[in-house]
Amino acid sequence: MKAILACISFCHIDFASPLPTSTSVEASEPAHLMPEEAVAQFFTKVGGSFQQAVNAETVMWDRKQLYGEDAKVAAYVLSASRVLTTLDLQANFIGSEGAIAIADALKFNGVLTTLQLAANDIGDPGAIAVVDALKV
Repeated sequence: MKAILACISFCHIDFASPLPTSTSVEASEPAHLMPEEAVAQFFTKVGGSFQQAVNAETVMWDRKQLYGEDAKVAAYVLSASRVLTTLDLQANFIGSEGAIAIADALKFNGVLTTLQLAANDIGDPGAIAVVDALKV
């Protein structure tokens, strides 16, 4: 378990195959809607638009000065997308709050194959949430 947690903190995760989606909630519906203001602020930081992100196969949001609240918007994009296979959030400041939001969103995205969270200080709670989300 320690090796897995270290990997989440210091490298990226490549999944052998897409993640299974949750069977308890309709996979095409995110758990909750984000306030428009939070979404607008997020895309001011990263560039582009929600529609572009949701339809992209890869998003590179590394080194964008993103924090936990920003990661919640990234998680919203992840949960709403049916095509996103690579999400790069490395070298931000999402902390455990952001990692937990991303972990929750993994339940709704069945196609993600690469998740990069290195250099985010996600701590044990964030790492454990991601590992738990990856359990099949």
